[in-house]
Amino acid sequence: MQNTTEQIRRLAQEIRTLNSQLKPQQIIQDHWIDGIEVQNKLHISEKTLYRHRRSGRLPYSKVRGKIYYKSSDIKNLLEKNYRVERPKCTCCFIHS
Repeated sequence: MQNTTEQIRRLAQEIRTLNSQLKPQQIIQDHWIDGIEVQNKLHISEKTLYRHRRSGRLPYSKVRGKIYYKSSDIKNLLEKNYRVERPKCTCCFIHS
């Protein structure tokens, strides 16, 4: 009985140790990219990126004068602005 209790205690300690090691990795999963990389990926100018930042559409972090963006925030911006345009007239529909 005492042996089983000791094993459970050891396993609980190992789980706590593993859990503490995993938490920092979760922060890194959502990687940060700088403004130049954002501009290149989205094919936008520096001024357009500035407007997104100033309007609050794109959150950012500033470290020593350099601005960084979360990749998930960029993805969210794209998802929020996703549009499917429908033709205004019926002659433009492609018939299969």
